[in-house]
Amino acid sequence: MKILMLVSELWPVFSGGLGIAAYELVKNVESLFPQVTFKIAIPRLNWKGDLKAEIIETPTEIYSVYFERGEPNLDWGSIGQFYKFNYALARACEKKEYDIIHINDWMTVPAGILLKEKGKPMIFHLHSTEYDRTNEKPRQWVVEIEKLGAQKADLVIANSFRTKRELIELYGINENKIRVVYNGINLEKFAPHNPKKIKKSEGKIVLFVGRLTIQKGIWHLLQAAKKVLEKSPETKFIFVGKGPDLPFLIKTSIELGIEKSIIFTGKISDEELLAAYKMCDVFVMPSVSEPFGIVALEALASGKPLIISKTSGVCEILKHCFKVDFWDIEIMASRILETLNYDSLNYALSQNGLREVQKLSWKNSAKACVKVYEALLHA
Repeated sequence: MKILMLVSELWPVFSGGLGIAAYELVKNVESLFPQVTFKIAIPRLNWKGDLKAEIIETPTEIYSVYFERGEPNLDWGSIGQFYKFNYALARACEKKEYDIIHINDWMTVPAGILLKEKGKPMIFHLHSTEYDRTNEKPRQWVVEIEKLGAQKADLVIANSFRTKRELIELYGINENKIRVVYNGINLEKFAPHNPKKIKKSEGKIVLFVGRLTIQKGIWHLLQAAKKVLEKSPETKFIFVGKGPDLPFLIKTSIELGIEKSIIFTGKISDEELLAAYKMCDVFVMPSVSEPFGIVALEALASGKPLIISKTSGVCEILKHCFKVDFWDIEIMASRILETLNYDSLNYALSQNGLREVQKLSWKNSAKACVKVYEALLHA
């Protein structure tokens, strides 16, 4: 079985959650199902990795000319530039041999549709929708591309039932063509014993990891932080990641009078991320809108207690954590304080969460993905 995967990013080069998911799915399918081979079409990134797949790098102008920490910065520029990239992607793949086209998110939809017209079935894999992605009003042209991709696809993969509901309710997609394949976690990478022992300053540490946008619920976490600090002034709140709302969040922390207890690290390396998980006493993911939330699994796999919002996809599969409404500042602060102050509770959440996450490896995601491939070919 030959799979042509189209994706705009691939770990470890310029990679968010989409790039990690694509990489881990391919790597684990290759390991478990040697009869499945991949050809992966991506922008020209000088990609270096350990996949067996054939990598098809496509000339593109969607990445800006400046680099930060050795990674290109995504800049779609214009709709015309977006379509120019997709036409180049389709041309690079048109002479390749494959049985199934597997496209990921809206960025490669036009290329997938062009290739599908040659008679091959297509899977549209939604890792998030435009409604989960934007701070303000969703970009209508992106919404239309997502809707078209889901309509044209023979089958659609959603990363949670939350995302599946969005596809049905917002895009009118027939639920019978949607399959849910949850994301997983690299258990070896995030095992608690992996990072070296880190020296901590006095006081407890609350950790957040993610893009600094309104959807991630960081404003609400800052409000909760103020209440936590009133009772536990030595606590530090560390925010790992970058994003457009950083100036607003810094201003908010100053207005709340808690700026000395707040640390914004920006983007950090994988080694530093492992160290951050090792250092923290509790991990909080207070997302307003979260299709899944891989960072929650990373925290659990690192042996840390977890607090997540009820509006996250990962909330569907986790039991051993605190689940809160992102808008309920009082409860969020209370759960943070309880987790920080009661050692037995902290230990119970950590150990039970660690056992629970062992069942959520990328191997399970790979098996579910191959079932979708087989169902499409048999159909």
